[in-house]
Amino acid sequence: MSAAAPVSAGRGEVVAPRPLGRLVRWSIPTLGNYCLLVVIVLLVAQASRFLLDSDTGWQIRAGDWILAHGRVPRVDVFSYTMAGRPWFAWEWLSDVLMSLLHRAGGLAGLVGAAIVLLAVTYGALFRVMTWRGADPFTAFVLTLLAAFASMIHWLARPHLLSIPLMLLAGTLIEAYRRTGTRWVYALPPLVAVWANLHGGFVVVVPMLVIYAVGEWLERAAAGETRSPALRGRLATYALVLALSLLAALATPYGTSLFTHLWGFAGNRELLANNLEFRSPDFHTADGRMVEWLLILAAVAAARAAAGRRYVEAGLALLWTHLTLQSERHVTLAAVVLLPFTAEHLSRGLGAVVARAAAGASPLARACAAVHAWAGRMTRVDRQATGALGYLVTLGALLAALGGGALDGRLPKGFAAGRFPVRAVDFIASERAAGRLRGHLFAHDQYGGYLIYRLYPDVQVFADGRGDMYAQGPVLDEMAAVAAAEPTWSRVLDRYTVEWMLTPRSSPLALVAPARGRWRTVYEDSTALVLARDLTRPIIARTPAASRRWR
Repeated sequence: MSAAAPVSAGRGEVVAPRPLGRLVRWSIPTLGNYCLLVVIVLLVAQASRFLLDSDTGWQIRAGDWILAHGRVPRVDVFSYTMAGRPWFAWEWLSDVLMSLLHRAGGLAGLVGAAIVLLAVTYGALFRVMTWRGADPFTAFVLTLLAAFASMIHWLARPHLLSIPLMLLAGTLIEAYRRTGTRWVYALPPLVAVWANLHGGFVVVVPMLVIYAVGEWLERAAAGETRSPALRGRLATYALVLALSLLAALATPYGTSLFTHLWGFAGNRELLANNLEFRSPDFHTADGRMVEWLLILAAVAAARAAAGRRYVEAGLALLWTHLTLQSERHVTLAAVVLLPFTAEHLSRGLGAVVARAAAGASPLARACAAVHAWAGRMTRVDRQATGALGYLVTLGALLAALGGGALDGRLPKGFAAGRFPVRAVDFIASERAAGRLRGHLFAHDQYGGYLIYRLYPDVQVFADGRGDMYAQGPVLDEMAAVAAAEPTWSRVLDRYTVEWMLTPRSSPLALVAPARGRWRTVYEDSTALVLARDLTRPIIARTPAASRRWR
């Protein structure tokens, strides 16, 4: 099935397909078009996933703050526990984009933009695979594998922007490896933009090192380590790396961003307690997709190393380590590992089918027929660009999003079963009436949603900005209160907390009312609101509130 295989019309007869005209090449559908269509259907079907993380909420409000003030925040503006403490809003440009999308189309508009972004990314991933020599059938299957493996992190957050940027960066470096193109010098300006969008830009450094070391090893295996051409290529890698590091300083935080990210990455306790940074669970369907991704990449890397191509082995080691360390890296691992995986699997499968086709048995004849058909289809697919199909498919998606045809599929708000939507409705009405004043306690899983719904009227105890809260004891104190540990009441007293929002099934929901100082003022199937008992006379006088008082 390899694209390099001859195209057979029959036993021993080789026929090259007639070259296609330009109009036909642009208009004829390709497997890439169908792959994009399948990916779009999958994205729309899974649209509810994009709002499963409350951090989306605080990032929208951070973008609102930046647009309102014309600058990035330097200190925390969302919590009372860390008010005035340094805050690195290092995804500030993504926050601004999210704010603008939210203003234009609400949360549904933000989800729609995420769907378009990922559709374009996976469509481009297919094209990168075929550019590297993969046959379209293998590229089709592995593009869908990339989508399924990454689905667990389809969240409307800045990390989605790192997926196409990583694909572009990897393609630029690989293009230099193959052709020596000067487009590799587009990498530093790309990093300059990327550093303001998401912290994923840092992986460009080990990527460039792996390519440089891998090329040196490949030349060493051929006895060409003293080659002037090799020295020139290594110098280019070093220069691009240095320029990229300088470009990464083009953020509002300068060198401070590097020290902050280094400290964040080295905080093992913080990362261990963050669900996003946990290792994949291979007992789940999502985990099994990640497992297949890593297994196939390992097979492809071993095949490449056997052919004295060591860059692939280095990439496989790096991204396997990162993915096993944290499942959130799988989105980037997919677009780095699967292009070379598709290339080497195509060659390997093509060789296997070609060997199976040799002989006179019925199985050999069947394999020969399949080999010939796949060769013809691959040759035609390589001549066609599918440009019209891509334009029509993406145009139809944009029209459906803009015209409201997908309104029933896109979430317009955070899910009431996962977030305390009705409880926050109650809180908003009570605060508008001058009740439920003072500090609020809620776990960080609700923090981003509370910021989205109630900022600036309410400041939170904690939210998903773990790198900032790690400057003090807030995360440990939050965990102690949420688990109703012996110190929970003292923590709330120290921060003068007057009311709490907690999941209905939490230990705090059981222990706090039993202590006599807290009473439930609202409860539904998702969450409940607790207020200090001293507030009862105020609330009990209002009919709307007293109906909820227990």
